Amino acid sequence: MTAAAPIDVNGYGLRPEHAPGWQAAAALARRGDMVAAAEAMLAIAAAQPEFLPARVQAAWFLLTAGRYRRAAALARESARQRPRSFEVGLHLVRLLRRFEAHALIQSLVGQLEVSACDDASLLLQLAAELGPVGLYDEVEAVLARAAAIAPAAPQIDALRGTLDMTAGRHEAAQTALRGAIARSRTELPHARWLLTLQPRPETLDADIDGIRAALGRVRPGSEDEAYLQHGLHNLLHAAKDIEGAWRALERGCAVKRALEPYDRDRSARLFEALTALPAAAGPTAPVGDDGTPRLIFIVGMYRSGTSVVERVLGGHPQVADGGESYVFPATLREVADCNRPALLDVELVERLAGRDLGEAGRSFRAHARWRAGDRGVFTEKLPSNFLNIGFILQALPDARIVHMCRDPLDTCFSNLRTYFGHDAPYACDQSDLADYYRRYRALMAHWHQRHPGRILDVDYQAFADAPAEQAARLMAFCGLDFEPGMLDVGREGGHTATASIGSVRQGIQRNRGGAWRAYREHLGPLIEGLGALAGPDSPVA
Repeated sequence: MTAAAPIDVNGYGLRPEHAPGWQAAAALARRGDMVAAAEAMLAIAAAQPEFLPARVQAAWFLLTAGRYRRAAALARESARQRPRSFEVGLHLVRLLRRFEAHALIQSLVGQLEVSACDDASLLLQLAAELGPVGLYDEVEAVLARAAAIAPAAPQIDALRGTLDMTAGRHEAAQTALRGAIARSRTELPHARWLLTLQPRPETLDADIDGIRAALGRVRPGSEDEAYLQHGLHNLLHAAKDIEGAWRALERGCAVKRALEPYDRDRSARLFEALTALPAAAGPTAPVGDDGTPRLIFIVGMYRSGTSVVERVLGGHPQVADGGESYVFPATLREVADCNRPALLDVELVERLAGRDLGEAGRSFRAHARWRAGDRGVFTEKLPSNFLNIGFILQALPDARIVHMCRDPLDTCFSNLRTYFGHDAPYACDQSDLADYYRRYRALMAHWHQRHPGRILDVDYQAFADAPAEQAARLMAFCGLDFEPGMLDVGREGGHTATASIGSVRQGIQRNRGGAWRAYREHLGPLIEGLGALAGPDSPVA
């Protein structure tokens, strides 16, 4: 159910007298008049309250028109009505994801009668929506039902393998992903790439040959090629074919840049707008004892060690590991009534300047209470929330910020060779990456000056060298007692659906750094861009 293409409502219970109104609303949307299209849909909803698709479609139209607050309210209102079909429920889940309404999604899925659905395609679509919001138990149930209907479908094993990998069930993940690839009539580039995150010596040559063959069958310049080139880089890196690995990475980054161009000037304006924000008071409403767990935000550049620290904190019996979510950015969009594709941009910053963020704080606290259950501490680990630190501490004045730091060249090179979805377009070009990193460091210095004592810097290498000592320091900052078992980051339980999916359970690795050295002759733009931050031993030989 998209804004431009309303669903075919035949069989969904639209009364015949309202069909002309539905078609008129669709015509308005095709002409680009989304607000008028939404009003036409709402007129149908008023006349036929039980017809949920009209409300859901109206919310999509409003969202497309940039009316974020009204669309969010309408989506929540829609979630109070039980869908009359599985497909309409799926459309509503997709809508609620745009507002990061995770608790409502969980409640809605409980009404969809998954066990009664006989359409494996719809079930797979639902599973793909639920994984990114951390509803892993629900994904398990949906995949079990899909497998009962279509046991040989490779897409089911591909999703099952992805879920197994996030849960640390690596043998099961290997079996499922390899089985999916063997049976699929398509290349399944994402599944092939996932397998390269944990290269196996016994299958390395065959996996390299498999990805090279797949590259000959996908469209050049496509996202499929980008996945496969990054996967080939991982495998050739493991095989110590440095030149081949570099060529694959260089091509993968070039494809990614073409698919998602990065605007360095726009990014610079964002950092400038953040540092120019005046100091703001906290919410007008005082923070009371409303049962909200203590809030800890883990931030930093991607690939800086945030997942390891999250696993350490999550090993404490009082800590609920919230994973990476976009819930806090969504609360900001609602306050600003601004539908923006990026986590943060200049327009959103300008709309938020001077606003009371109490509503954002209350919304995030409600999310934390739901997700944490009976635990007293809740972690949110979206690394790029370092951009939002000023807003976080305004909306949630009792929150604590843990900032992970890692060697600049290690961090940047790890970003360069990681396939990100849509979160880090700057990471596909060495000069852009160096520029972004320098601005990140300057912004963190600004936040420290603006909020002294509110942010704890944790150096990854220091943590790896003396984990017990550094963990005790971390726990003290978070108001927790240190327990030695927390350092077993490879323990069973929990899910890690981040760029560290293939390595975080291998333990706190002391030898993690220095991978860039083998590629130093290719990294001139990165090293030059970092300047003094690159360190004394970094110049190209």
